[in-house]
Amino acid sequence: MGRKAVYSNEFKQSVVEFYKSHTIEDTAKEFSIPRPTVAYFAKLSGYKKGCAKFPMDLKHEACQYYDNHTAHETVAKFGISLPSLFIWRRELGYRNKSRGYNLYTEGLQPVVQKRERHNFVMTKAENGELKAELHKRDERIADLEVRLTQLEDAANLVNQLKQLLN
Repeated sequence: MGRKAVYSNEFKQSVVEFYKSHTIEDTAKEFSIPRPTVAYFAKLSGYKKGCAKFPMDLKHEACQYYDNHTAHETVAKFGISLPSLFIWRRELGYRNKSRGYNLYTEGLQPVVQKRERHNFVMTKAENGELKAELHKRDERIADLEVRLTQLEDAANLVNQLKQLLN
C-alpha cells in the first residue's frame, strides 16, 4: 500500500475555498488530489456543498405536515424529494409513521409533552450546528498553538543573536 500524504492546513483551506466556487472534479484536477480527498477536506472545514438548499424552518414544517398527510402530498406541497423528507425526519428526531406511530392517539397527549418533544427536536438540530462550531474552534486553537511555538522559536533566536552581538 502507498504512503498517506500529509497536507498543510493552508493547503486544505485553499482547496476548500476553490471548491466553494467550482465542482469537485475541477478542484481535484486543479490541486492534483483525489476527489474523496477534496470531499474530506470540505467535511473537515464544516462546508457542505448544496446541503443548505432548504432552511431549517422549512424542514421542520415539512416534517410536521407529513404527520397528518401522505408522503406524496408533502412532497408535492414543498417541492422536495421523498428520500429528503425521510432523511430530515430521521435527522430531526421525528417519529417514523410506518413503525406503529398512531397519529390519532398523539393528539390526545397533553400539550406540554408535545412542546417538550418539539424542543428536543430543535435541540438535536442545534447540537449538530454546535458540534461543527466546536470542530472549527478546535482547529483554530491548533493553528494558534502552532503559530505560538513558531513565535517562541523566533524569540529564542532573537535572544541568541543579542547575546552573540554583546
